[in-house]
Amino acid sequence: MSKVKTLMNSRIGFFGMASLLFWIKTYAAYLLEFSLGVSGPIQQFILLINPVAITVILFSIALYFKKSSRAYIALFVIMAITSMILYFNIMFYREFSDFLTMNILLGSNNVSGAVVSSTVAMMRPWDFIYWVDFIFLLTALLYKRKPFVKMDQRPFKKRYAVATTILGCALFAGNLALAESNRPQLLVRTFDRNYIVKYLGLNFFTGYDAFQTAQNNHVRASADESNLADIVEFTEENHAEPNPEYFGEAEGRNVIVIAMESIQQFLVDYELEDENGEKHEVMPFLNSLFHDESSYSFENFYHQVGQGKSSDAEILAENSLYGLPQGSAFQTLGSTNTFHATPNVLHQEAGYTSAAFHGNVGSFWNRIDTYQQFGYDYFFDSEFYDMAEGNTLEYGLKDKLFFKESAQYLEQLPQPFYSKFITVSNHFPYPLDEQNAGFPEAQTDDETINQYFTTANYADQAMEEFFNYLKESGIYENSIFVLYGDHYGISNMRNPELAPLLGEDPEQWNEYNNSQLQKVPLVIHVPGAENGQVFEKYSGQVDMLPTLMHLLGQETDDYLFMGQDILSEEHDDTVPFRNGNVITPEYSFIGSQIFDTATGEELQDTLSEEKAAELNEIREEARQELTYSDELMTMDLLRFYTPESFSDVEKNDYIYQDQLEVLLNDPLRSTSVIEQNGGESTVDLYKTDAPELQDQETETTETTTDQPQ
Repeated sequence: MSKVKTLMNSRIGFFGMASLLFWIKTYAAYLLEFSLGVSGPIQQFILLINPVAITVILFSIALYFKKSSRAYIALFVIMAITSMILYFNIMFYREFSDFLTMNILLGSNNVSGAVVSSTVAMMRPWDFIYWVDFIFLLTALLYKRKPFVKMDQRPFKKRYAVATTILGCALFAGNLALAESNRPQLLVRTFDRNYIVKYLGLNFFTGYDAFQTAQNNHVRASADESNLADIVEFTEENHAEPNPEYFGEAEGRNVIVIAMESIQQFLVDYELEDENGEKHEVMPFLNSLFHDESSYSFENFYHQVGQGKSSDAEILAENSLYGLPQGSAFQTLGSTNTFHATPNVLHQEAGYTSAAFHGNVGSFWNRIDTYQQFGYDYFFDSEFYDMAEGNTLEYGLKDKLFFKESAQYLEQLPQPFYSKFITVSNHFPYPLDEQNAGFPEAQTDDETINQYFTTANYADQAMEEFFNYLKESGIYENSIFVLYGDHYGISNMRNPELAPLLGEDPEQWNEYNNSQLQKVPLVIHVPGAENGQVFEKYSGQVDMLPTLMHLLGQETDDYLFMGQDILSEEHDDTVPFRNGNVITPEYSFIGSQIFDTATGEELQDTLSEEKAAELNEIREEARQELTYSDELMTMDLLRFYTPESFSDVEKNDYIYQDQLEVLLNDPLRSTSVIEQNGGESTVDLYKTDAPELQDQETETTETTTDQPQ
């Protein structure tokens, strides 16, 4: 004890003890308060060390004060601020399963009032541990009768303060390197606040979020209506008039969108050969929809996402805008931007109710905040599903369970409704437990590719069960369905290993082949329609919203959409990609290379200067579309533009956690499926072979049987 007392009587020793205690309580909070999804020894180690570096850097600031009294005061001020950041995040997380952001603190999010009003309710008896270090050190220093620690009055050399800061920076560099090795592009491709806290710490996240917010606000503040002029002109020229044959085909119907995680076009009609030479249809249900006479299907449809992956697909599909060149628009702009998204548009144009369904946490890709901005009335995330052990995979609820549990909410939505279901079972690295993995694996040296076909088949089964329920419940006939692949499933790095399964030579595989594998399915299914077909048109996810709107009988010439109705005779088949590549039916511009799209032949060495200039102009015109989209997004220019059919759109005055009460008291509830069924639920009509539910039923039966009679 005497050695500890001697150590703490020195300034560096006292500051070191403060850092140690803050580290311990932060790590305790990680374990007790936050669900960070830590798995494996490497992530456990990173979680243990991540509070250290930023704590050392922040606390070292106090060492730069020459006067001892000022140095100690500065330390306690820093301790108080960092402790408040920790504790306020703990309370917020208890209620909302998310971390505080600058937008929330500045009042841009409507849950901020709930934080203040429910502070006492969120407190717990053990919360004193998050202040005990501060109280202990302050008491040890100031207690007059028998002080445990005396303030070190000796001059403190500045080089020691600098050395301490450098030590903190070195520790952070090591922490960041270790984090990047486990989660590449952590800061470039931020998709969940949990990940930043898990890898780099809560204090780093707070600073990082403040920097991002300030940067976004600066860009936003510099914009005005004049920035819209060129974009408005472009969208007017870019507008494709609807085709009378299809316009209004699904007017007034419910809309059910299924974002098919990582499903690529090559899976359509694909048969996998097992080790015995027997062939198995990977996605028979999707195949049947793709070729149905009531489906408008597109075999040359491309994903156009960037680093935002699934969230970029939602920006494209529901806003007809592109994601950002770097990072996720959901994460950086979703909390504040104005969007003319599908839920907002259909509510304004045709009185639709909207709901999103996702068996993962709402903070993933910042969906809670962004969906508020999109205008979603309801968002059912993992809080509304049974996430018991065995029911989930790494990225959320298994698809069969997800669709089945969603039925209880879907039947209560006022009609017409716009709904979106985000699947997760076919997500990299494509794990599937043994009881669900009945489909053969591919026979390659890459386990990821082998499992991909198994999880894709499972997702296909889940969708078929969902459709069967919709038919039984009466929802099917009065709906239009949009099924699309959100992005690639097999990466370019693995494509050569996949090549033999596609009948290609891996030795001849090149960037052209990679570009062709960016095709994903798009099926728009309209029950009762008789003019469906498989279209060869080239198109991308940015075209989905205007296509859907025209099928619903809604004009789009008043909106600033980057895409066009694919069914329009005026549709431009040029497809820009987020990385600047461009594909047309004739030419594929991949980096600095130009390929013949039909044959894959390299052309740039055979082109005349005149022809090369002509083709480069096509590429640059397509890229201009990306620039206009980026300006709309980063400057939040839609706040200056209101379509004539739009009135002021207000965000929900409730948080998504409280939405069931709102749903049950919705004044339009009489139009819901359950009310039209005389108040009787349709959930019992849902049939699934999910083994998890069979096991639960068996356990329930056994428990009932074992009860004394």
